[in-house]
Amino acid sequence: IGVIEAIVAFLFLLSVGGLASVDEADPITPLAGGNATMNAAIADAQRSLPLFLCESVDDEGYGPDRGFLKVRVPVKSTEMTHEVIWVGPFAAWDGQNFAGLLANQPHAMPGLNRGDQLDFTYEMIVDWSWGHPSGNNYGDYTTRVIYAQEGDDTALAALAQPPFEKSWTCE
Repeated sequence: IGVIEAIVAFLFLLSVGGLASVDEADPITPLAGGNATMNAAIADAQRSLPLFLCESVDDEGYGPDRGFLKVRVPVKSTEMTHEVIWVGPFAAWDGQNFAGLLANQPHAMPGLNRGDQLDFTYEMIVDWSWGHPSGNNYGDYTTRVIYAQEGDDTALAALAQPPFEKSWTCE
């Protein structure tokens, strides 16, 4: 089975229950490079990314049901140099190369739409999210910053504390 066929099959399985809690309006939330809080959240997400991948990716390289990666994609636009967008489902092919389906409608990637495949590298990942079968919502480091900045305590409370299980290991 090819990469595209596998991802399409995986997307079909997700479509039965719908994509996770991706906002239909697809608003753009700026991730300012000078925002120390957001930069710290991205650094924390990147530090915990190997743990998330070890815990969630299956033996064939497929990410978990309701698992997403937030990817910083270079774009040619007068408005921005990079678009940051959620991708899921996703596959981690060799630890450095990934493929997944755009979970949001891109704003600065002409020719690409929600549901289209995006190939990307490990270095492009700035956050991760996992609606775990236990009911906990793990990861979402940048989302936590946005919720806190917006004063959305209800949404913030729905995210697991801490952002990952202390019992997760890479073995």
